[in-house]
Amino acid sequence: MRYSDAKKKAAEELKAAGIEEAGTDAEYLLLEATGLERSSLFVKLFEEMPETEAGVFDRLVKRRCMHEPLQYIVGSQEFMGFDFVVTPDVLIPRFDTEILAEHAIKRSVSAIRSLLMENEGGKGKNGFRILDLCTGSGCVAVSVGLGSTGELMRDKALLSRLDGFSISVTGSDISPAAVNLAQKNLEINRKSLSDVEESSVECSISFLESDLFKEISGTFHLITANPPYIVRDEIKQLMPEITEHEPYIALDGGDDGMDFYRRICENAPGYLVPGGRLIMEFDDSQAEPVGEMMRQAGFTDIEVHRDLAGLRRVIEGVFPADLEK
Repeated sequence: MRYSDAKKKAAEELKAAGIEEAGTDAEYLLLEATGLERSSLFVKLFEEMPETEAGVFDRLVKRRCMHEPLQYIVGSQEFMGFDFVVTPDVLIPRFDTEILAEHAIKRSVSAIRSLLMENEGGKGKNGFRILDLCTGSGCVAVSVGLGSTGELMRDKALLSRLDGFSISVTGSDISPAAVNLAQKNLEINRKSLSDVEESSVECSISFLESDLFKEISGTFHLITANPPYIVRDEIKQLMPEITEHEPYIALDGGDDGMDFYRRICENAPGYLVPGGRLIMEFDDSQAEPVGEMMRQAGFTDIEVHRDLAGLRRVIEGVFPADLEK
């Protein structure tokens, strides 16, 4: 069978199984089975496919027909330009979560610029500390740490002030398997980390096992979180790719989906420096109650950001410098 015929047959099988992006998934699985780049596959489309590759491809297609997520089958997902290994131990990084990472980078860079301007005599004083709760695969922690460092290094006006400055990111998760995978993803992206470590800015990223703040010590300039927020009784109504394969612990937000927001809003002020910021992802329907929780906890300057579909996706607020903890 030719590569083109195998791809067409797989797309038909996937479509019959109810896979929405059947053609796209068939191509990704074919690339995974053959180890080819897309350009190389295009050249070989009308060549005969070796039986060994055909066998591997058939097994991958069968897995996808059972609604196993494509990312778990191929073993990775791109996020903010980085590649992250994903397994059923962690939630698959979503494109929408890049909104959280983008705003975290924006706020980090802005705050660091202010710190450097205010402390010109002690450029590296204390550095900038970030905590990423419910880190999962580590995609937000790694992306925000490396992304913030890269943005600073591209600011020529700051280069003379950056020497000795440090960015420290701590990612935490209640799942030991998730923590191990996040560490693996850090190692996979070590080259990027090495590149910034050779710069005048020190960027350190680490992961630990913790039930939210339980094992966390110290204070941070920024706290990010993409906690479980699905209403417990609604989980079973989601796509089989989610309900049958992604970790339940990363989905279950309690009876009303708000359990983790209550705990985070209640405890975050004790882990933020004066003027520190909390940024969280949520479902569009949760914007008002989460915003009210943050206000009740003392946060000000609360802003809500929408994703590309126009849905409210990310909320952030500042814990005032003049409010005692």
